[in-house]
Amino acid sequence: MSNLAGTLFGLLLGVQCLTELHGVFILFTNVTCESKDLSISVVEYCEVTSLGKTKNSVRLRYTMPKPVFKNIGFHFQLMTKGSESINGVSNWQPFLYGMNLDMCRFWKNRHNYLAKMVFELIEGHSNLNHSCPYSNEKFIAIDGITNTDISSKIRGIPLTKGSYALFTKWSTENITRVLTKFYFDVLSV
Repeated sequence: MSNLAGTLFGLLLGVQCLTELHGVFILFTNVTCESKDLSISVVEYCEVTSLGKTKNSVRLRYTMPKPVFKNIGFHFQLMTKGSESINGVSNWQPFLYGMNLDMCRFWKNRHNYLAKMVFELIEGHSNLNHSCPYSNEKFIAIDGITNTDISSKIRGIPLTKGSYALFTKWSTENITRVLTKFYFDVLSV
């Protein structure tokens, strides 16, 4: 191993150890929900609720006037806030590559490790937990997930202090139906 490679490996191992020891603490700053097709879904509520000085929760609900059966696509990408803004608007930049999933296939075998991690974050707080078809659901919801729940589940993931967002897009028949963006700050590592 070259000296530079050894130094980089040591640095990454050090960051990982610090994160393991201290954990990551996040605070939700916002959530936005947008329905692109009101015949498929309608935003019922979408909010961050304060539960104390350092504790808050996210809840959102999309009512589904007609059930979605199959061909459900999900795209997500973790973003970080750039240091510069353009015309006073924050410049969000990809932190990790974007990922596209066939949700019906994913729920059958949970084949994608990163997607599995994302869905484990909302486990117990959502009705997004079964394979296709989604024929009986009248809504899709995430309710009562707290920043402390998420912080404990992402312990050991090397995130530096700063502002982040998880941009998600749901589609059926390759047409975008819903956009949901979760914004949060990493306050300590």
